[in-house]
Amino acid sequence: MNSTPARILFLSYYCHPQNLTATRNYYLSKFLAEAGHEVHIISKGVVNTEVSKKIKNYKVSALDYRAMLERLGVKEGVTSTVIPPGPWIQWGYKLLLRYPFNKWLGEGGGFYYLKAVKLALKLVRENKITHIFSSYRPMADLFIAEQIKIAFPQIIWIGDFRDVLWWEKTNVHYQETWIRALISRMDYISAVTKGIGRFWGEVFQRTFITLYNGIPQVPEQIKISDEERNKFTINYTGRIYTEFQQADILFQLLKELTVTDESFANDLCIRYSGISSKHWKGWMQKFGLLSYSRIENQTPVQQAWDAQARAHINLLLTWTTSDISGFIHGKFNEYLAARKPILCVIEGGADPELEEIYTPLTNSLLVYNAEIFKERTRDFILKNYILWKSTARVEELPESILRSYQWNETGKPLLNLITSTR
Repeated sequence: MNSTPARILFLSYYCHPQNLTATRNYYLSKFLAEAGHEVHIISKGVVNTEVSKKIKNYKVSALDYRAMLERLGVKEGVTSTVIPPGPWIQWGYKLLLRYPFNKWLGEGGGFYYLKAVKLALKLVRENKITHIFSSYRPMADLFIAEQIKIAFPQIIWIGDFRDVLWWEKTNVHYQETWIRALISRMDYISAVTKGIGRFWGEVFQRTFITLYNGIPQVPEQIKISDEERNKFTINYTGRIYTEFQQADILFQLLKELTVTDESFANDLCIRYSGISSKHWKGWMQKFGLLSYSRIENQTPVQQAWDAQARAHINLLLTWTTSDISGFIHGKFNEYLAARKPILCVIEGGADPELEEIYTPLTNSLLVYNAEIFKERTRDFILKNYILWKSTARVEELPESILRSYQWNETGKPLLNLITSTR
């Protein structure tokens, strides 16, 4: 077997351990570098950690719609969830996700694309790069990788997908032509879940490897205040995908418990922190839970981690469609790191992959947003509440589960692929 280290170029518009979009690329590049391979990263930022000594990082400036909105006073990370409603605004946002607008005006933008392509070609020549790794989203990194592959056909291109482009794989989509051409140049496809991989594999008749995320390295939590110590906290941090996520059975149940159990009502705190605070507030008002809610706008990543560690139940909302399953949000891995019970509520049909993932999580529960799961959810909440009431603690995930989610375990399929193709 060839023992020469591979020389890998990561195309990662975002690349920092505390940027949630970049977590996957950051930890995978770190894992490969620690395994002895030569790793280069092109991004708009700098890897500002001890691992920078093992990774060669190249910063490329970017000017896209997000940067422009930030200069106008809109917070970084703006999405359709927080853009003021209106037909023209929504139309413009959707246009930025479509080709060719996603190449020249979308995340990254033409400025980043052109500069990164020029730099990447130079790095490939000078460093004899053997592999390139690009992950969607954003699409800009895939466009850059495509140009490298065209210029250097011998390079192994691993195209990674954390998301899908449309929701019905059985229909011919007008975006299919250009993405099919892009994917045809990839040597290998990896996906964050089996469900996401199956979508790309079946639409474009390609095999794929599943490359699950690991857990982030989360610093210890800050001191818990007396107010928080006296509350039984159900926590949700992050964006709400308003078209898909629902948790009616949970909110109906919580309302019922506050009416029938005075002690529970006095102790309950439903905490939300993220960019969708307006939508969350609407949910709380709809179900009569606003007086039990603590709602905050988007907070720094460290504060979100602290909230997850202080919570007694972390709430995860996901969904399935007729064609797609396996939506395991990055928040799941943060919740694992917090070790607290996770309540996952799925809107839609059965998701065998998620059910399999949750089975070993002895302190957590997966249910569907349907009436028949209400009693199971009630038992789960009351079990944790009673334990907290009597011991001031809840059951934590065992270390053995956390070990199986370390990046040196979840990253093995990529390492094996790199090793076998260098």
